[in-house]
Amino acid sequence: MGGSHGNNGAVTGADRISHDTRMKKRWPSILIGLAVSVIALVYLLRRDLGDIQDELAGARYWTVIPCIAVSAVGLWLRSLRWRVLLDGRISPTHSFHILNVSYFANGVLPLRIGEVVRAVLAARIDPPVRVLTSLSTIVVERLLDTLAVFALIGLTLAVLPVGLEIGLIGALLGVGTVIGVIALAVFAARPGWAHGLLNGLGRIVPPLKRPVLHEWLDHLLDGVTPLASPRVAAQLVGWTAVSWAVSVIAGYILLYAIFDDPSWAAAMAMVALASFAIAVPAVPGNLGPFEAAVVFGLASADLVGAPTDAPAVAFALLLHITNLVTYIGAGLIGLWAEDVSLGEITRAARVLRQDDAAADQPAGEPV
Repeated sequence: MGGSHGNNGAVTGADRISHDTRMKKRWPSILIGLAVSVIALVYLLRRDLGDIQDELAGARYWTVIPCIAVSAVGLWLRSLRWRVLLDGRISPTHSFHILNVSYFANGVLPLRIGEVVRAVLAARIDPPVRVLTSLSTIVVERLLDTLAVFALIGLTLAVLPVGLEIGLIGALLGVGTVIGVIALAVFAARPGWAHGLLNGLGRIVPPLKRPVLHEWLDHLLDGVTPLASPRVAAQLVGWTAVSWAVSVIAGYILLYAIFDDPSWAAAMAMVALASFAIAVPAVPGNLGPFEAAVVFGLASADLVGAPTDAPAVAFALLLHITNLVTYIGAGLIGLWAEDVSLGEITRAARVLRQDDAAADQPAGEPV
């Protein structure tokens, strides 16, 4: 990928204007994310910081090592799932390292550019994977992960005394996600139906009649083709269930760093809620919303009396740091293994996102 950008040293006035325009559009989202992070941290750290420091000073840090080891297993399982989605087009090693680099980029860079980084890296291997094919697999991953999150919520609700309304909302969202996955599987097996639906929508919304949309749809369906096979779909569900179970196990192990008698319900609740924090605008790494989600998860499982209790806040900070160390370490190894620099792939990813004119690379849609 480095060679493809090496001849673009001259920056024109139009390039600068385009860059300035894009930055003006991004500033509101950046400022909102910063505000959300600050508000969340102020809420969590409003009590005496000395209590939090005492909790961290007395933590059992030996639990970090097995937590990272189990988390690495979870990353490997997720890479196997992604490889299944790509119909085995890349090797397990490439899948593992590319996925880790994308998580690393999401953890240290704004605007969740890691998803596009993943597509860029998959497009540079031999044989390359189409960009939109990689991006469409990420859509399926999100649907499967949403199912897993609501399964965790359901298991947690089964052992916690909460209102029926919360359970019904989770069940409805879970059913909607199942319907979405089934629809993708049906369209992957019957692409003519998907094109027929697009044609029908085009009669209602004329802009949808553009031929390029059918090309994009073909690429999108190419990414979800594995869902058309019951055997492959079962594999995807299996890898998803196992990888999320491993995440819960890693969280449960780390709970012993602060708590003498943690519970599986607390581990499931905090993992489920923390997964929602990813969608909340925040600074890179989701600093603030992540901690808030974790402490509310611990409080909902009655492991602490209130979300702002010192043990909950101390654990949330420790968990976040442990996750960042895991992702950064695995990401750096991935960059070395793929023989690419973070700056190189992020520049390529930004170009991909900004190039709306490229017919086979619509950077913004599935991300």
